[in-house]
Amino acid sequence: MTTSGEGWTSLVLFAVVILLSSLSGRTRLGETLFARPPRTAVVLWLVVAVPSLVQLIFPAILDALERDPNLIRDDQWWRILTSVAVQGGGPVAAVAGLAVLAWVAPICVRVWGGFRAVLLFVAGQIIFGLFTAFLFPSTGAGNLGATLALAASVAGLVVMQSKQWSALAASGGIVLAGVLLIAVGDAHGLAVLTGTLLGAALTTVSPPPVYSGGPYRSL
Repeated sequence: MTTSGEGWTSLVLFAVVILLSSLSGRTRLGETLFARPPRTAVVLWLVVAVPSLVQLIFPAILDALERDPNLIRDDQWWRILTSVAVQGGGPVAAVAGLAVLAWVAPICVRVWGGFRAVLLFVAGQIIFGLFTAFLFPSTGAGNLGATLALAASVAGLVVMQSKQWSALAASGGIVLAGVLLIAVGDAHGLAVLTGTLLGAALTTVSPPPVYSGGPYRSL
């Protein structure tokens, strides 16, 4: 199973997850989808973007922070987490990954609140890193796995809270996209399914407040 995220099939399924997650978020938030990004979303993006962009000038940063299963087994366990802050695949992949995070993070921070959204992003990255370090070992880096997990968490929230058939259908589409990614050998499908389960679990133990209109003040 690969983590490269290459091929038109994978790209289309990534787009499906992001689109359906965005639509579910807009349904929950109303017209706040295009409001000014919450501070937490901006900080989260900067934490990933700054080293990712510096890496383009100083490539040694990638070597120091990327996910390397052999080094992780030699007790460099932090690479599971730090690999989210650098980007494999060159400048185009770096810009694309940061653009997707810039779109997903504000929506999910508004839906979940700042703390829950960051928790989901970090948990998604750790679980995806464990999968790709031990279950399907591969060397790499990037924020796509964590970003897809964060986006897919909205599906878990909807399943636990919504009774609207359209919202539930969108959640089903996200899960189906995750299954199809796995079927074509793309490990990012695991991130999508993990994010859905994390969203459902978090909704059970600490559900976010339901947005009911008016100024949205989530950090």
